[in-house]
Amino acid sequence: MKEKIKVIIVGNIAFDVNTFPGRDNGRDKVVVNKGGAGYYSLIPSSLFTRTGIVARVGNDFDMSTLKSTNVDLTGLKRIMTSPTTKFHHSYISDDGQTRTFRPEIYEETLITPEDFPEEYFDAEYIHIATNFPDMQKKFIDMIRKKSKAIISIDTHEAYMEQESEFIKRIFDSVDIAFIDKEYTNLLDCKAPVKIIKMGKCGCRYEYKDKSFIAETEEKPVVDKTGAGDVVTGVFLAMMSRTRNPVQSLKTAVSVATKSIGSYGVDFLVDKQIQR
Repeated sequence: MKEKIKVIIVGNIAFDVNTFPGRDNGRDKVVVNKGGAGYYSLIPSSLFTRTGIVARVGNDFDMSTLKSTNVDLTGLKRIMTSPTTKFHHSYISDDGQTRTFRPEIYEETLITPEDFPEEYFDAEYIHIATNFPDMQKKFIDMIRKKSKAIISIDTHEAYMEQESEFIKRIFDSVDIAFIDKEYTNLLDCKAPVKIIKMGKCGCRYEYKDKSFIAETEEKPVVDKTGAGDVVTGVFLAMMSRTRNPVQSLKTAVSVATKSIGSYGVDFLVDKQIQR
């Protein structure tokens, strides 16, 4: 019997082009790997439960890892007339906390609500990964009408700089909000569950009068790109299995801590993290 799809990730799959100053014998090291918020959530989630993805990739994207994992590809479109979107990051500090960001977007690879397969509305958890805020709202409005799924959301500093008030209203409308600690105006959003991402200090879970912190372990930072998205994917996957937020967040933070020890997240598949 085919395993039920419990988690859906709605978000970009892209190439991350990451520059690390002085890391290659004093010269800048440039690393290109598969990324985007959708991918960074998807791969770790699929290690724990069957996960669907709503995304578009271009004609230059290697599908081998996606086909070898517990990922349902019904919602993934490959656009043969376009290359895959790229996200350029330049890290300024050794710990990865300070960076610049430049998107190289190909319009044909941007998702729309029409890309969402009907069978995905039956999932237990649907995550709206980092995207243009107006597109996030369109997905949420559509899902609310057609699904009883628990909806979660995240955002990016590039959008917060321009649309923080609109983003706040979107965060008010979901069930689980993943919030970077720097986004102070989102900390009092109306989402019942809040996961506050605190970087090297771990993550804090808040629900009504319940609060706890899942702490990280000390680990040298190789590449922290997408670590917050790793937390999201694993937390939702574990919640779909255990309904235990403490266990789920501790596992999510543990996997995210492993993820910063190498480039990208494909290596997590090779580590064969136990489901």
